[in-house]
Amino acid sequence: MNKFVKTFAASAVIACASFTAQAQESSSQQSMEQSSQQQMAKYDDATLEKFTMAMEAVSTVANKYDPKFKEVESPEEAQKIQKQAQAEMVDEIEKTGLTVDKYTTIAQRVQTDETLRERVLTIARENQQENS
Repeated sequence: MNKFVKTFAASAVIACASFTAQAQESSSQQSMEQSSQQQMAKYDDATLEKFTMAMEAVSTVANKYDPKFKEVESPEEAQKIQKQAQAEMVDEIEKTGLTVDKYTTIAQRVQTDETLRERVLTIARENQQENS
């Protein structure tokens, strides 16, 4: 597995884990309705391009905070660092024009939908080549 795919997989997992608490705050009925509607939605290339940009930014933030988590000595300190990391991740996602909910939904779908995952990987690879 190449470095890019590993980063992609890690970003999706981090994003889902990071925003689980936010998702739990909404009522379960609303969540189920939104989830059903969003899973039915098809994503255009522009949305998936925003997602790949956000994914890369989230990965960068996660990599920035990873060493800090390894040095944590108390649960309070870990929580403080986690909140800082989440705030930065939210900012980075919103800079791309996506909402956190939409980003999280796409990240979850990418994990289970092989076709969508391939589309995202293709877009990300193309972006990576353009930026090289």
